[in-house]
Amino acid sequence: MKKIMKYNFRMLLTSFVNFYFPAILLIAIITFILYSFVNSVPNEVPVLIFNRMFIIMAIGMYTIGVYMMLSNLVIPEKTTGRIELLLSNGFEIQPYLYSSIIVGWIVMEVELVLMFIIPNIITITFLGKSFFNSSLFKISIFVSVFGFGLLSIMYYLIFRIRRISIINNLFSIIGVIVIFGGSYLTSLFPVTEQFNDILLWILLGAGVFLFFFIVVAGKKITKETVVLTIPD
Repeated sequence: MKKIMKYNFRMLLTSFVNFYFPAILLIAIITFILYSFVNSVPNEVPVLIFNRMFIIMAIGMYTIGVYMMLSNLVIPEKTTGRIELLLSNGFEIQPYLYSSIIVGWIVMEVELVLMFIIPNIITITFLGKSFFNSSLFKISIFVSVFGFGLLSIMYYLIFRIRRISIINNLFSIIGVIVIFGGSYLTSLFPVTEQFNDILLWILLGAGVFLFFFIVVAGKKITKETVVLTIPD
């Protein structure tokens, strides 16, 4: 798996247009939103409100980041036949699937950490306010588990479904469900520590369920399924 992971890291980290630019843009947007929010509040913002904001924003960042990464880098590998070339040169399908998920998750974790750190540094520098608190560490762990499950199901769809148009449509549906559905769900819960914890446990459960689903369903993926791609 080390060889496959090195390949995936190289593909991700050598593309400015398809990876670095979208990642920088995403973090910049989140930084601007948080900076504007902190600047507009005259006093210290209650920790619970900031925690709820970070839960929503972290979910949105993870979903959009994964969508852009897979759409710009992984799906083109399938359409151009590069995955077929790798599989014909000794790469096994299940190790390739799991190593790809792990690499994508590591990269998204770096973005998640930067989403916490960069806005905080900027607000301290220009506004003299810090919104960092101990609960953000717990939030990042729960969101990370959810993100791992999200990456797993999206990679599974890429490997399992042959028609690229169907994959793209399903990605759009998943994005709408996670971002807008998640925002609607959080709006139903009062902003309290108890309900923030409930949201986090829902994320954790969803991430664990999706991963174990892939462990079982991923066994049905064969080289023929991946290779016989039907382009748009």
